Amino acid sequence: MAQTLFKLFFTQRLAALASTESLRAIREGLLWILPCLLVSAGFLLLSECARVLNFPSPLVAFLAGLHAKISSVIPLLVAASIGYMLAIQHRLPQLPVAFLCLAHVVIATFVLRDYPRASATFVLFIAIASPLINVPAIARLHRYRWTRLVNEDLVGHNLKGTINMVVPGAITALLLVVTLSLLLQVPHVVQFQGPDMLDALQSPYGSGVFVTAINSLLWFFGIHGVYAIQPLFDALDQAVVLNGAALAAGEPIQYVLNAGLLGCFAFIGGSGGSLCLLLAILLFSKSQSMRLLAVASLPLSLFNVSEVLLFGLPIILNPRLFIPFLAVPVINTLLALIVVQAGWVSPAVASVPFTAPVLLNAYLSTQGDLAAVALQLVLLGLGTLIYAPYVRAIHRQAVEGGTVYLKSFDTTFRGLEEKGRLLEMDPVLTSHKALVRQALELSRIQQISDYEFYLEFQPQVSSLTGLCTGCEALMRARDGEGKVHSPWEFLQWLAQARLMPDVDLWVASQAVRQYQKWQKTGFALPITINVSSATLTTPAYGRQLVQILSQANGHVSVEITEDALVGDIQVTRQMIEKLQAIGAKVYIDDFGTGFSALSYLHQFPVDFIKIDRSFVVAQQDPKGAQVLTGMLRFCEALNLGVVVEGVETAEQLAFLQSGRGHSGAELIIQGWYFSKALPGDAVQGFVRERAVKVNDEAGA
Repeated sequence: MAQTLFKLFFTQRLAALASTESLRAIREGLLWILPCLLVSAGFLLLSECARVLNFPSPLVAFLAGLHAKISSVIPLLVAASIGYMLAIQHRLPQLPVAFLCLAHVVIATFVLRDYPRASATFVLFIAIASPLINVPAIARLHRYRWTRLVNEDLVGHNLKGTINMVVPGAITALLLVVTLSLLLQVPHVVQFQGPDMLDALQSPYGSGVFVTAINSLLWFFGIHGVYAIQPLFDALDQAVVLNGAALAAGEPIQYVLNAGLLGCFAFIGGSGGSLCLLLAILLFSKSQSMRLLAVASLPLSLFNVSEVLLFGLPIILNPRLFIPFLAVPVINTLLALIVVQAGWVSPAVASVPFTAPVLLNAYLSTQGDLAAVALQLVLLGLGTLIYAPYVRAIHRQAVEGGTVYLKSFDTTFRGLEEKGRLLEMDPVLTSHKALVRQALELSRIQQISDYEFYLEFQPQVSSLTGLCTGCEALMRARDGEGKVHSPWEFLQWLAQARLMPDVDLWVASQAVRQYQKWQKTGFALPITINVSSATLTTPAYGRQLVQILSQANGHVSVEITEDALVGDIQVTRQMIEKLQAIGAKVYIDDFGTGFSALSYLHQFPVDFIKIDRSFVVAQQDPKGAQVLTGMLRFCEALNLGVVVEGVETAEQLAFLQSGRGHSGAELIIQGWYFSKALPGDAVQGFVRERAVKVNDEAGA
């Protein structure tokens, strides 16, 4: 139980984190710039291919320049896209706020213009972080009237919203300038030397593990690792250039760890070695939804673009995939370093874009070393095997982990299989909310799986004779400590778990068994049971219900709620006729509280109507008394028997017996005034006591 509670707590915390506005804005915003990233990488790939094929240098430089120009605006696009998402969440004009966030990056670039190394390090971080701070600040400032330049409805809505962003935008921009200016007074910030990180690459194993682990960890929380640790990747890119220069000069290659090694061997298919996960799903998963998602992700994964899988499965904030997502790129990096340092594979000496196709990137980066291609295939297979048990576990936990046997009902609850949601607005948030709902559902079912369920029977008394004419079977549950729980608590859980048909069949069998037990002692009393609409409209359950009730020879009848009448009318009508064919009567329960009372009642051949207790309570008010009177006369006009529930006081009974509420026809009274629900063995005594009391009153 403790393990279940911990798992539920952990799942809820992850779902809460997944739903935070800042993480959602980063996820959506970075996903929007994906086309620009692919276009930029395409130009770089063409540039590299042109260089390898000895095309004219101006063409190579032209293609590389296009890549550089597009890459230079990536921070602007990042800030604008995240700002746009946050503007939606804060109900601000989206485009003006997005452009303000873009302007903040331009301001930061200008303030840092004299410190190029610090600028290269911090601008992209500012592009991600500044909208997270500035947009909420703009929203707060926008609430103050003094920040609004236009308050009257003299201009259009769009113009008014745009103009009113001027003052908040100017204040946040000024605060950004002041903050950056103060930071530049700190010597460590001014002297920050991104390229000096090359010194760390002299310890390739430690640096390799650090870079790959941090990248995967950031992606696990929905943050693009390359953007968040851009200085590290800049140093890795520079290491490839230095390797190429050393090779051309005939000098020994210095940097075994570089962007080429990580791009070719650590991040195969994208962050976390996503192509390995994709192959593991295709080879080992039995989940149709996961396999379809893997097929949809395959084309982009071959170009090392893993966003479809990361956001669709999802991997982000998914604890079931955290370990392999972290471990695969780390293991791949360590093995690749060992092989390269041993001289079996050439080091990377050519810059190849991260989105270069798998296998081709290894070939180009090492200038045609087929051993690099072979190493990539080996690591791809190894990563697939690492992911395999986790992929199997996801399916196994969906099939087995969400299964609870309820011994009282002799039935099994099976949790829903997790499915990737490609068409949701936010698949990460939606998936985790669904996971929390499933975890809560499973936790509740596990909680009641050991309950002892049993029936009690509430007597029903004739308003004319005063004799007990029947009873309603009501479910009760007792936990392991002997505490009896309210049916409203556990019945809603069972309904949410779609177990009510199994519950209905159990109640029916227990009611029939009780009737047969009474019959053996020479006692007979009609029983009614509640049946859900799911049982009535499901042919298999309907047939079982009729078969069970037929053993009581019409002495166990059925109560259905009004919502059962608004489903499949033809199926419900046929089911009612089958029940009446075996002698059972059909009651409409809680009449008047639903939406089908008058419009559907004439279509179904029911026998009795049960008036809900709310109308009995309301009869103290003159209008409430009129409503109750009208309902009783309506039922009499349709020649329907009437059971009035919830009668608890002498005044309520007197109103019903006085004839003020009806024409004096017989009413069946059910409620605490006569008796609470009784154990089956006590019902016979109650019936006997009522008969004695009636006889005594008649004799007096």
